[in-house]
Amino acid sequence: MASVLAALEDSSLAERFDLRFFDTGKTTPPGRPLWLGVATRLRLMAAWWRVFGAAPVPVAHIHTCGGLSFFLDGLLLLLSRARGAPTLLHVHGAGFDAYLDRLSAPAALLARLIARRATCVIVLSPGWRRSLETRWPGARFAVVANGVAPPPCHAASTGVQPITGDTRDVLPRFLFLGNFGRRKGVPVLLEAARLARDPWVVELAGGDEEPGYGAWLTGEIVRRGCAHRLRVLGPLVGAEKSAALASAQGFVLPSLAEGLPMAMLEAMAAGLPVAVSAVGAVPEVVRQEIDGLVLPPGDPAALAAALDRLAREPALRSRMGGSAAARCRDLFGIERMADALAGIYAECAPPAGNADGAPVPANPPPSARV
Repeated sequence: MASVLAALEDSSLAERFDLRFFDTGKTTPPGRPLWLGVATRLRLMAAWWRVFGAAPVPVAHIHTCGGLSFFLDGLLLLLSRARGAPTLLHVHGAGFDAYLDRLSAPAALLARLIARRATCVIVLSPGWRRSLETRWPGARFAVVANGVAPPPCHAASTGVQPITGDTRDVLPRFLFLGNFGRRKGVPVLLEAARLARDPWVVELAGGDEEPGYGAWLTGEIVRRGCAHRLRVLGPLVGAEKSAALASAQGFVLPSLAEGLPMAMLEAMAAGLPVAVSAVGAVPEVVRQEIDGLVLPPGDPAALAAALDRLAREPALRSRMGGSAAARCRDLFGIERMADALAGIYAECAPPAGNADGAPVPANPPPSARV
């Protein structure tokens, strides 16, 4: 969600609307007492309540995911609805459908009531819409795919290298971009490195999704004798991330659960062929054998075979990378996302007055975002 919000903040949406951002993540120190966490949350809710007492009434745009965060965000949704504000519930998060299925009956009922109170529930793909419609009957849905900005110097750094000369001695380098943890398929990648036959290397960029996972991963690479195939880079942001994408020959993300991964879209925008798992919205975005290779989740043999194939077929990498860049530019650019959200904001805005009867000016309303 942080990547999506950062991209939107730099898009034309911030020029067309008066955006005010709320950070609802944990801001208290580790090990803090319960009372401090409760007090911090109450202060956030009080600030949220005050914002929606303004005229014209703002549009609340709440980005949410599974876990306790969903119900805390639900409280904000109910507060803004009580103020008469149009409220959008934007669902991210890998395995959100499975999260709903694990809820107790009372919690599942409360989740449905929250969704029905939303003016609109925004989901990442048609498949996510179908999935959540069965779990939240009566809720109103709209599909808005994540969007990414074009890479810097796009024309010069598509990641698609011309096929000239003898490429047999070139070691293909693939990039893994994501937090280190089981959900992102790191153990699958470890096993695929053992099974692979052709020469290639994967550089892993990211931080720990699970505490201590990066240190465990570094030790496991050595223990398995995979240091010639897997290299841990740690977190990459900004220019470092752009440079890593521009110099890679492919992208790999063997996740076990996803929403619509921004890292994959960034890789496609950079002109990289992708080897990714068929989870979440991924199969709706990546066309098999056209933009990349879509693999069964949790299958290291399939992943090893896919990376072997990309390593030994530079022409295939070039073709898929060019197709991925064009598809991302046409369908998953940040300005397309901004346009879609602007349309939803306009539809949701009160046509003549707010809940207190105050007039609403012709200019677009501001958007409060979580």
